Amino acid sequence: MLHRFCVSDITFLGEQDGAHERRLKEAITVLLDLNAGVARAYLARVRYEGTVSSVLLGLLTRDKRENGTLALQMDRAFGALFNTNAHLDVIFLDDDGEARIRQSCRPFYSYSARYH
Repeated sequence: MLHRFCVSDITFLGEQDGAHERRLKEAITVLLDLNAGVARAYLARVRYEGTVSSVLLGLLTRDKRENGTLALQMDRAFGALFNTNAHLDVIFLDDDGEARIRQSCRPFYSYSARYH
């Protein structure tokens, strides 16, 4: 189930990586390869408003109209791999947000056109 929330201050702490996270990244990569609308994806450790720590999926998209559908797909992929009581925050990055996240985290997914 998706919940929308607003936060004004996000500090990117670094890439979230480990065995479970690599499985999640692989599953998300498969989904993103089916959708040319995502340019890059990041899985990052963050701190919200100076106190609350979490993990988030940051997506740089080409078509903002698809963001709701993408968020739902990412939520389903996460729920299929992990405890349904856990959650994954998803944010849609603008150019400034991507510049900020890149200072501490590299993308695990970058779109490249594929020809069959």
